[in-house]
Amino acid sequence: MTASEAPVPGDPQAGPAGRATSTVYRLLVVGILLAISVAPTVVLSFLIAPHPSNVPLVVASALFVGPGLSAALFALGERARDDGLAPAGAFLKGYRMNVGDVLKLWVPGVAVLAALTWTTVNIAVAGVPAWWAGILLGLAAVVVLWLVQATVITSFFAFRGRDTARLALYFLGRLPRVTLAVLSVLVLAGAVVFLTTPAVLAVFGALLVALLLRWEKPLLSEVRLRFVES
Repeated sequence: MTASEAPVPGDPQAGPAGRATSTVYRLLVVGILLAISVAPTVVLSFLIAPHPSNVPLVVASALFVGPGLSAALFALGERARDDGLAPAGAFLKGYRMNVGDVLKLWVPGVAVLAALTWTTVNIAVAGVPAWWAGILLGLAAVVVLWLVQATVITSFFAFRGRDTARLALYFLGRLPRVTLAVLSVLVLAGAVVFLTTPAVLAVFGALLVALLLRWEKPLLSEVRLRFVES
């Protein structure tokens, strides 16, 4: 270790305890900002009447989740730490930098999800076999996985929208372990919402984002290695 790399005496972040405290603080701040950014989705989920016909409206309200998720991913990523950005500053920078690109993907993605859920809840009226509901739900799960992968890529790389869309779809099959890990995170998030309320998920969302980011490291590494010019 060189003199410039040696820890500064008295540095509160030196040592395991200091790093742990810094990590907890970053998670806490990012969690609060994430909860604020997805508050419209939480509020709308309470205001919309709990009726099967309103499920597409609840799905459509999830549009606010995309930019918040991207900002949280950026704030918890290595780039923000390497740049020495404070948690709040990193979150706001990630939000401003990626909101446009994220919405370009989330608007059509959420529209497709709303259409799939509307068709599913009205499948009996349509007079088609009930097993079609399983196919529609499977398609919805693929769309959600694709949205998450696309958001992760957008949070750290500046590709064109259609290129990000293709990469996200490509990596669903290219890295099946990552896809399964992401699916497990989504199942956990769904279980939290089902057993409690969306507000609880918003409060503890930063922990799930950190878990998601950990599992997405192979994807980010491969994107950087294969698709980013050095």
